[in-house]
Amino acid sequence: MKQKFLIFTALVFLIVVLVGLNAASYVQKEKTPDSESNPNRSTYNAGATGTRAFYDLLAETGRPVSRWQEPPSALLAAADGGSISAPQTFVVIGAVRREFDEKEIEQIMRWVSMGGKLVIVDREPPLEFVKTTAAWNISVVPEIEPTFFSIDPSDQKQMTEKIAAARPSQPTVYTNRVNAVQPSRFASSITFERFANVGNSAGETFAPGNSSGDVEKSYDDAPPNVIAERTDDAVETSAPAAPVAHLAGGGKTLLADFPFGAGQIVFLADPYIVSNGGINLVDNAQLATNIVASGDGLIAFDEFHQGYGAGENRLLGYFAGTPLTAIFLQFAALVSLILFSQSRRFARPLPENEPNRLSKLEYVSAMAELQQRTRAFDLAIENIYTDFRRRAARLIGADNFTTSHKDLARLIAERARLNFTETENLLFKCEEIIRGAPTGKREVLDLTGRLREVEEKLGLKRSKKTAGK
Repeated sequence: MKQKFLIFTALVFLIVVLVGLNAASYVQKEKTPDSESNPNRSTYNAGATGTRAFYDLLAETGRPVSRWQEPPSALLAAADGGSISAPQTFVVIGAVRREFDEKEIEQIMRWVSMGGKLVIVDREPPLEFVKTTAAWNISVVPEIEPTFFSIDPSDQKQMTEKIAAARPSQPTVYTNRVNAVQPSRFASSITFERFANVGNSAGETFAPGNSSGDVEKSYDDAPPNVIAERTDDAVETSAPAAPVAHLAGGGKTLLADFPFGAGQIVFLADPYIVSNGGINLVDNAQLATNIVASGDGLIAFDEFHQGYGAGENRLLGYFAGTPLTAIFLQFAALVSLILFSQSRRFARPLPENEPNRLSKLEYVSAMAELQQRTRAFDLAIENIYTDFRRRAARLIGADNFTTSHKDLARLIAERARLNFTETENLLFKCEEIIRGAPTGKREVLDLTGRLREVEEKLGLKRSKKTAGK
């Protein structure tokens, strides 16, 4: 016991030392401010590059919004009637922390083709998202500035320096009640390129932001993507609707939507418009609300690819950057080492300890075990009743050997104020069992309990020596 106590004390001391060392060596890291070189577009981020203000605006104005923390496969499951509420609009904002793989892109595009609405807000989106089933090719031209890394995203003057406000290209559902939108100096531009062998035989590139209306030749080898509609008499082919430009300024097209299957893809070429740092400029908030809330249904913001997936360890994430994580891991390693050492044998096996045959209760314990195994309940009653009779006779002043059980019962009943008949029956039953009457375990326990009650009412106190028998 002493050895185990020393081991336990040493273990506690070691844990205290580890906690002290971790606490002493911990240096709190300063929070890195948001920057356009490494933005965090999550709706959980309240910094300049985050979108928490946009999310809170939608929630407080009664729009059904949610932070989607499931993989893209859940979109298809929800659309097929799964347990998760199916979103009508899926929003992906900015450069994500977890890249989309090919399977995830395929699942999202399949969901869009089934009638979903995908909103992409980015300057350089994944090329697999910027495409349409119409006979057009869509491309994004990013804006490259040498001062990109030195700009403070929280400084609206730096972000919008020498950039004029963009205006609606035409009245649409997305430009409703929008007079002007202020983009950043890093906004990209969207261009549409019509396939040459569909509609216009010459082929042309359409950039709505180009007021001069210049038309450029496109590549001629791209096959058109057409939809076949069967009628009763013939098969008629017709191209899906063309992309639509909604917002332009400074020679750039900033907002466009294009069909994809039965769904729609909306592309905004500047995340600054919906970010915390720029959403309060002119009509940016109105435009952002129109884009995601133009239809009915749930609006889901992709947080799975922002690092807040359902499979993330929330406990470690909560304590990230604190010494508690290191303390917990060291404690787990220490406990594992102790358990491993206790489960291994480092020497030859030792024989089991022999029981102590010098104990004063050896005879008592051996007799009790023998009586239990042989079911000698009469012998047990004999031991208990004989002891009870001897001590009760001594208490009331009767001779234990010559007094009958009837006289002894009368004297006990008078002394303890008990019912004489019940007391006599109790003593008579015990003596019958001793003389060989059949009995069982339950009856023996009942008789023993009743004898103990009589002892208590007589005031018979059992000494340590007597109680051990």
